[in-house]
Amino acid sequence: MAITITIANEKGGVGKTTTAVNLAAGLALRLSQTEGPAGRVLLVDMDPQGHALLATAFGLPAVDAKKGLAALLTESPPPSVQVMIQRAEHHPNLFVVPSSRPSMVEAARLLPTLMANETRLSRALAPVVDQFAFIVVDTPPTTGDLLVNALVAADLVLIPVETSYLGVSGLRELQKTIDLVRLHFRPQLEILGYLPTLTEEQRSEAQEILVELKKRYPGLLLPPIHKSSDLAYAHSSHMDVFTYRPPRARRSDQIASSSRATQEYADLVERILARALPTASV
Repeated sequence: MAITITIANEKGGVGKTTTAVNLAAGLALRLSQTEGPAGRVLLVDMDPQGHALLATAFGLPAVDAKKGLAALLTESPPPSVQVMIQRAEHHPNLFVVPSSRPSMVEAARLLPTLMANETRLSRALAPVVDQFAFIVVDTPPTTGDLLVNALVAADLVLIPVETSYLGVSGLRELQKTIDLVRLHFRPQLEILGYLPTLTEEQRSEAQEILVELKKRYPGLLLPPIHKSSDLAYAHSSHMDVFTYRPPRARRSDQIASSSRATQEYADLVERILARALPTASV
């Protein structure tokens, strides 16, 4: 049974997509020697912009609206998700559900008018949750039915937080959304942690924010991801940072290279594996 991790923050530009892409790729690399469903990772891009798909499946052909994620969210009954899933470009055990921007924009418009509109993603993914170890869900930077669907489908929520005062300001609204999802749909939903992103050590503001986050969310603050040209260049090259800056000798138990960005995301992967699979030897 897959563990579904939704990457959420109602503010844009905080590193959600960067985190979703590199977490999914890092998990796939770490599980690459594991056979069967326990070695497979699925990435679902709920943001109509589709930037996570651009980084992981840029080479895939355009998908018909009726054969992508939007159809899973809006058609009753939904089409088969099994036939939609495609292999990502850079890792043989990483998979994606294809989509297109126009169809996802239309899905966001239609969802509020549909019955059971909050649970459509979880019901659409139900037939394949036993075919993956992890499902990673990227989300749009707005409150709405796409975000709510991603939270209802999740076991864990990972919250990237830009280390600026504006980056922290929207967290209370997100907490309200999570509380409502727990109350009405998913009482077992847990916050995996708050992930400081775009961190610049030389800025005193960033250090003040990290201290404040540690006080506000005791035990839930994860080690920061620092601002990095490698992350920016990897994304503009349509790949994850592990593919962009691989180690000289890649092993499934050693996915980081000399690049700080790979080391920091590899650490996040290890923390998630320890939390999600505490008795497994990966």
